Amino acid sequence: MDSEGIVREFDVCCNHVTVHVPTHCTGEGLLDSERYGRCSQQQTCSSRNQHADDNGRNEGCALKPSCGQERTDARSRQHTSRANPSPSDGLPVVYLHVHDGDGTEVLRLCRELGYRDFVLAAIRPRCWNDDLTPWECPGLFADDAPFAGKAAEQLRLLESEIIPRVEADAPRKPEQRVLAGYSLAGLFATWATFNSTAFGRVASASGSLWYPDFTGYAAANEFARKPACAYFSLGSKEARTPSRLLRNVAQGTRDIVELFEARGVPTLFEQNPGNHFKEPALRMAKGIAWALGR
Repeated sequence: MDSEGIVREFDVCCNHVTVHVPTHCTGEGLLDSERYGRCSQQQTCSSRNQHADDNGRNEGCALKPSCGQERTDARSRQHTSRANPSPSDGLPVVYLHVHDGDGTEVLRLCRELGYRDFVLAAIRPRCWNDDLTPWECPGLFADDAPFAGKAAEQLRLLESEIIPRVEADAPRKPEQRVLAGYSLAGLFATWATFNSTAFGRVASASGSLWYPDFTGYAAANEFARKPACAYFSLGSKEARTPSRLLRNVAQGTRDIVELFEARGVPTLFEQNPGNHFKEPALRMAKGIAWALGR
């Protein structure tokens, strides 16, 4: 139970979105499903059953509920069935793609770090390996399916469907938007700085900056909107891997950090102990807290 906030969930185009709003920042309104109706485009998951994530684990592309479904979480007894928690005037909103779960652990750790007054929108995409990668790439190992490179489609969905629904009842735009992510979601957040003006801050924890041709892409392109700040982190053992591609993660991260710094973006790089799977929620929370505190 989230005793410090209201939780709202909805599904849009096979993405499951969980919105965590501090209790004192909620308001009354229609459910988004009543305001918007169903999503204009019905997407189905890929016919491929298994994908390897960027550290070699096989993960299915989970089939999500149909578009347009929404509910206010029963954990909130302060809202009726028609209550719609939304960001208050000027409250920061963090958009975080998650591989599984609903962002609750990251939110809890952010609160422990002293950051409470923000909205967290945790987005579980249709297919992690496909929707968060900027272009096609072969699988990491011989039997792995390739990465499909559908980040542009995911970004359009984020800007046109998810952000408006999360922020529907806010009197005006949030004080700031942070785009955050771990692993491939960290790659997506970094790539989005070159393709979207919607976000002013970026937090990439253990981001997949090994991705082929990404550092060259970043060097050849200008920011769509210069970030107010950028956070990057990496585990000390992440480059120790049998995968030829993954071994590039340390150099790729250094290159991106240096590029952001050279372009005048206040940037922090933090090295964490351990491999890619050590304390991912804490690593992500530290990045979000730093971005909010700048």
